[in-house]
Amino acid sequence: MLNYGYFLFRPRPLPSIGHIKQTGKTLNSHQHSGQNPEYMTNNLTSILEFFFFFCASIVIAETTSLLENENYTSIRVGEELIYKAKFAGLVAGKQIIAIDKKTKFNNQKVFQVRSESQSGGLFGKIYHFLDHKKSYITTEKLFPIRHTKYIEDQDYRANVEVDFDQRNGQIYYLKNKKSYEFSSPVGIQDELSMIFFVRTKKLEIGKHYQFPLFVRGKPQYVTLNVNKRETLKTKIGQKRTIALETSHGHRIWLTDDNLRIPVRIEAKLRFGKLTGTLEKINLR
Repeated sequence: MLNYGYFLFRPRPLPSIGHIKQTGKTLNSHQHSGQNPEYMTNNLTSILEFFFFFCASIVIAETTSLLENENYTSIRVGEELIYKAKFAGLVAGKQIIAIDKKTKFNNQKVFQVRSESQSGGLFGKIYHFLDHKKSYITTEKLFPIRHTKYIEDQDYRANVEVDFDQRNGQIYYLKNKKSYEFSSPVGIQDELSMIFFVRTKKLEIGKHYQFPLFVRGKPQYVTLNVNKRETLKTKIGQKRTIALETSHGHRIWLTDDNLRIPVRIEAKLRFGKLTGTLEKINLR
């Protein structure tokens, strides 16, 4: 939600990625990132979506692949989480993350999930941001097979479509009518699916995990440290939580129960700290 971090980290590309194919010509990763306005602008996208997050960073030693971890809990269809973000004490925006339904897509059983982020409050009066995401993730392993995104960032507009061929390790990426192809490891996550993927996994205190993520138009590794258990006062009551942290100091708290609800997020910014808190849970 409120993109807590993707622009704040130096991404670590997956070793298997050697080039990007684009309509009739081959680009290297550096050239590709330079052509994309999202890579160049430190804007609300930096602040606004999943928080989480688990931002691209240098993979530290002794990490465990999260793909190999056993599942701890399952997805709850009909769940809708509503968050509020604050910066320097001012409301910066809100986000809704929802699991809409269980359905079929490309002859596969999937969950349809969505995220809606928007600037608001005093911050919204000086900066316009809107971000709608939708993903179809397999019910068995929670691997994404389709991801779409629409962004309004001040005057900038972007439509993104991503198709994941998880069996053959290929990604087909379309942004504003420009297409690209990537090779990728099986199990790679997208910006939205990763939220549910991490929530459902068994996490051990003191462990360091990594998993592949497709974000900002390229595959990269993500690292996650599981620090400690901590009790927090939240809008849904006092909760025992598991505190997670990236190697750059951004933090998220998941409830230490079978729901694993993200109740609080903190992201360090250049001029302060952005805090996201869970305001409400709706069940349909």
